[in-house]
Parts: sequence; C-alpha cells; structure tokens
Amino acid sequence: MNPVEQALEQLRQALVEFVLLLEREASALTEGRTDDLPAIIAEKTRWSETANKAWNHLVVASGIDTGKGESLDALLSGTPALQSAWRDVRQLAEQAERINLVNSTLIEAQLQRTRQALDVLQSAASRSALYGANGRIVDGFQSGHTLDKA
Repeated sequence: MNPVEQALEQLRQALVEFVLLLEREASALTEGRTDDLPAIIAEKTRWSETANKAWNHLVVASGIDTGKGESLDALLSGTPALQSAWRDVRQLAEQAERINLVNSTLIEAQLQRTRQALDVLQSAASRSALYGANGRIVDGFQSGHTLDKA
C-alpha cells in the first residue's frame, strides 16, 4: 500500500468511527440519555482530531500544493485505483455532516426545554414565598388551604 492509499484508508477509518459516534450521540439525545453524552463527546473529539491528522497526512502524501490551486479531489477522483476509497470518504463526510446537523437540532431543542424550565423555576424563586410560616398559601393565591388540608 503506497502512502496515499495508506493515508486515505486512515481517513476512511477515522470517519467510520466518527459517524458511529455521531449515531450514538443521536441515540442518546433522542432517548434522553444525557449521562452518556460526556463520554461520547470526549471520544468524538478524539476521532475528530484523528480524522484531521489523517486528512493532513493525505494532503502531504498526495504531494498537492493547495496554494497553487491543486485539488485533492481532482487528484483522487482522477486516479482509478483511489476512486472507490475516495468516494467512500466523501460519502462518510456527507453522512457525518447530515447526522451532525440533526444532532445540533436535537441539542437546540433540549436547550430550549431547559431554558423554559429554568424560567419557570426562576419565576417561582422570585416570589416571596409560596407558603407562609403557618403553612397557608400566600402570594396571591389566598385559598386558605394549609399543607395538611390541601
């Protein structure tokens, strides 16, 4: 296996792992398993860094000069022995982008629910008290119920 093929395979493998982690993240988000997220995020960061290093290695191994307008896509798409692997890498990158977009939408929805819950709690905390020292409801509710007779 030549250096370009090796770098391309390393990138492909890193993207496979990254996509699997994005899918695990999506599952954790949809199922409300927020305790799983810190470990997934740490592992996702590690695989993202691995993919970035593999990408840089691929650029160096291919010998292209991006400063001169040379394209890694043009080189790899135009090399019959590398076309299939390059196509896989591109599809994995597109899949990662789609899943990441869905995950960010799920995270934003969860953040919105959390903000709303915090607003409710802060609103309740800003009131002087819900029950007086005698156990009666105060602060505008004035129902006369005590805790033991609610």
